[in-house]
Amino acid sequence: MAIVGGGLAGLAAAQALKAFGMKADVFEAAAALGEIGAAVNISPQAVKALQAIGLGDKIAAVGTASPGIYTRNMQTGEFLEFHDRHKAGQRFGAPYYTFHRADLLDALAGGLDRGAIHLGHRLTGIEERSDRVMLAFDNGARADAEYVIAADGVRSAIRQALYGADNPTYTGQMVWRALLNSSDVPFEAIEPTGHVQWVGPGCHLLAYYIRGNKLVNIVTQEDTDKWVEEGWSTRGDPDEMRLSFPNPEPRLKTLLGIVTECSKWGLFTRPLTQNWGRGRIQLIGDAAHAMLPNAGQGAGQAFEDSYILARWLEACRDPAEAFVNFRRVRIPRVHGVQRLSISNARFKHMRDAAAQKESIAAGKSSVHGNADWVYGYDAVGEWDKEPLVPAAYAA
Repeated sequence: MAIVGGGLAGLAAAQALKAFGMKADVFEAAAALGEIGAAVNISPQAVKALQAIGLGDKIAAVGTASPGIYTRNMQTGEFLEFHDRHKAGQRFGAPYYTFHRADLLDALAGGLDRGAIHLGHRLTGIEERSDRVMLAFDNGARADAEYVIAADGVRSAIRQALYGADNPTYTGQMVWRALLNSSDVPFEAIEPTGHVQWVGPGCHLLAYYIRGNKLVNIVTQEDTDKWVEEGWSTRGDPDEMRLSFPNPEPRLKTLLGIVTECSKWGLFTRPLTQNWGRGRIQLIGDAAHAMLPNAGQGAGQAFEDSYILARWLEACRDPAEAFVNFRRVRIPRVHGVQRLSISNARFKHMRDAAAQKESIAAGKSSVHGNADWVYGYDAVGEWDKEPLVPAAYAA
């Protein structure tokens, strides 16, 4: 088995296969394991999937248990909503963690055979044969595998090889990111929980602790008519970032004033598609289902993918049959999560702040959407069953 991509999805898949007695070679384009560091949120159902493949202690050691998201109006500072993640963790049987992405990646890599992780291997081509798949890399190396798991991200080379010009689409939304030392951030700026969200017309901003409260991660999202490239490392201008949030309330103004370095990127996604692989090739994670971040489920769905795919590979004598069954149970759920993400983005960015507040106060809407069905899913106990998706997010 070969896994193309050594990011969160690829390493989780390698760990899941190992947990069920299978081995895989991982081929990663980068020269070293590590992802440029935005933060990652992992909800309880995904935490349980990682615990089930033996990573519980490792992720607990580097994760920060989020107390919950306190949402304010961006201009007035008025309280709108609190999402209690401690209660959610108790209810759904696992913590709700925030991570520095690099720390989580290290935890996923721990315990894997480093000799089976091949760095500096950027895929340039594949050849599907009746009994194997041939892989070619830009360093001149070639490999053949009986089966391939494609975990090579939103701009998946394997997806392009299978489906042609199936490129991700720019959403008209962009993200700013900054990391601050906690010692530079007065707690009053992110009180009362240390995990605060501000929402406003066409935009929102989140700030929260990671690395055991040593760092504060800032991530934003805004509607824009400008083209912004996809990627983690495009350098941004802090003054331009601040101008993206006009008339901020005092706490937010203080927070933005501390930023001296930032990055930016455009958000890209794909229409909901059944194109998740064929024959001896299976796509997972962003390669299969890139989604907006508004439900906090990009990495979580990749971890569900990894666990459930490993279970099907263990259960089926023929891996190609396992891939078919995997797609049958995963596609409806992931499509539902993608729809939830789109719905959340629209509600967070409502132009009518009064209507938004009234809808929240009346219990009709939430900046988090109706996510209990996401957190309450039991991938470990129901890996072979097609999960229920609420009618609002079903096909």
